Amino acid sequence: MADKHSREDKNEAEGLCADCQFARRIESARGSQFVLCERSRTDPAFPKYPRLPVIACAGYARKSKEDAPS
Repeated sequence: MADKHSREDKNEAEGLCADCQFARRIESARGSQFVLCERSRTDPAFPKYPRLPVIACAGYARKSKEDAPS
């Protein structure tokens, strides 16, 4: 059950990025974690590392069930 709570906490901290197909989690060598927006590679309107939590995003696309962790 602790896993479920940690997933919920992460979803709340990241906002829309938590289940967006364009978000990728990055961990630095020092253990810091960031969310990289893949849309930023092709569209400069999207920040590479958005401020979290993201509550509104024109590029948001929910992950499909196949992509989402179980």
